[in-house]
Amino acid sequence: MINTCIVIPFYNEADRFNLDTFNIFYSNYPDYFFCLVNDGSTDDTAPMLKNAGTAERVKVINLIKNSGKAEAIRVGIMQASEWKDFEYIAYLDADFSAPLESISYMIEKSPNASFIIGSRLMILGKNIIRNNFRHYTGRIFATLASSTLNLPIYDTQCGAKVFKKELVETAFSEPFFTTWLFDLEIIMRLVKKAGWQNFKETTVEVPLYEWIEHGGSKVKLSYMFRLPFDLLKIRKKYGKAF
Repeated sequence: MINTCIVIPFYNEADRFNLDTFNIFYSNYPDYFFCLVNDGSTDDTAPMLKNAGTAERVKVINLIKNSGKAEAIRVGIMQASEWKDFEYIAYLDADFSAPLESISYMIEKSPNASFIIGSRLMILGKNIIRNNFRHYTGRIFATLASSTLNLPIYDTQCGAKVFKKELVETAFSEPFFTTWLFDLEIIMRLVKKAGWQNFKETTVEVPLYEWIEHGGSKVKLSYMFRLPFDLLKIRKKYGKAF
């Protein structure tokens, strides 16, 4: 069984994706494969991705039109699961706010977990650098999500997550119905399938050793006003965690 595939979504990331960093990791970690999903970019993302590794371990998926981060990740993970017999499939942001090595770090810290959630926890010894506004709005959102869904997870929205292959069908076979809360939909799908107790026993939240925010987020400030309504949609569809 081949070990790990990392899915990375791209939308106009030619100026934010560090190709040299990617290729160094690619050379140093021969057990890692990649699905790079170009989500209808209009810049130089497509030609740039042609220089990322080789076809043997890198699968480039070019979506004709922009479908959004949630769908790009979903398509990438579903195609990765059909590509090879991976033990783990993960996703990570293209700007490497969390380094590529974060995935191996998360797996090493939680070798028995089926689902590993990266957490941007600002504690001594961790290099977590975030925009203050995004950090505090994130904490407000986490409180809202916890109370709305009865979900005691510190950082549901972190863009670094790892799945055992057997979870992929449950988490990703159906399109998501929210734009930016797909992480929550993933979690609630897995909770509903496994039950809260089993989910809790097989899921680990791992504090990342590094997260350096680079800016350029595609999330518009106006979405903050829609966020509570999307949370209520998720609760209506999936109920509460327990």
